[in-house]
Amino acid sequence: MRVDRLLSTLLILKNKGKVTAKELAEHFEVSVRTIYRDMDKIGESGVPIAGEGGKGGGYYILENYEIDNLFFNKGELQTVKTVMNSLEVVLGKNKQFNDILMKVDNAINSSGNKEVLSINMSHFSMEEELKEYLATMSNAIEEDRLIVFEYINRNMELAKREVEPIRIEFSSGQWYLSGFCRYRKDYRKFKLVRISKLRIGEKFTRINNPSSDELQEIFYKSYEHKLVEVKLLFNQRIGQQLSEYFQKDGITKNEDGTYIVTDECPYDEGLLRFILGFGSNCKVISPQRLRADMKKYVNKIIENYND
Repeated sequence: MRVDRLLSTLLILKNKGKVTAKELAEHFEVSVRTIYRDMDKIGESGVPIAGEGGKGGGYYILENYEIDNLFFNKGELQTVKTVMNSLEVVLGKNKQFNDILMKVDNAINSSGNKEVLSINMSHFSMEEELKEYLATMSNAIEEDRLIVFEYINRNMELAKREVEPIRIEFSSGQWYLSGFCRYRKDYRKFKLVRISKLRIGEKFTRINNPSSDELQEIFYKSYEHKLVEVKLLFNQRIGQQLSEYFQKDGITKNEDGTYIVTDECPYDEGLLRFILGFGSNCKVISPQRLRADMKKYVNKIIENYND
């Protein structure tokens, strides 16, 4: 840890210009005496560091001394910075993350590279809540505390959930919380836009902490029994856009310019709503029961306009 602290100290001095031993001690949560020893080590390594006493004094690095850019090229540095800025909404005041971000900032400022990439990981329907929710969940994961909230599932059923959180995930344009749901007594993934009244609960003892691969396998097995193979026919008008919604290897173009999509989907009302979103550009080929359910679903909608 001392090597990390020394490097972070160098970058703080490089970015802020002049910093007191007390400020550094508070930042790293160590004693002032430890900072004095760190400064001696930095000086012994050949870094031209100096100090001034009295009011307005502090440690600083002599001019024209450049700190290494972490071995990234200019384009890589800017990409890393952009991704990290988008993650800042999740990690907030996480000290380790902010120290890393400071190192990347320093390298970019030294390189003078232009920003060519932008990533927005917010969600249009919960701009204000997103940062608060993600920060709350991140703290709960760090402190092994339950997350309590109300959740609306794919079948539009509302229930209170108590979850032992494991990780936060951004996938296919959506934020998710993964963890052990005490309501379902199993591991579950929750879409943030369906969460309300979120708060941190009591501490719990974490018995299992599955890896990302293990969680993925658990989720797949839990959804596997709900999956059905679906074949959809799309007209030429929307065909070029299908890769936005489906895997490319499941899309086939016919000689007449139409498209066939084959995919595995969980069979529930959410599937009906998803297909209906394509309007008249899409027709269900199979399974037969899905064709029948789509007809019933559309007829129910039509009934709403028969007044």
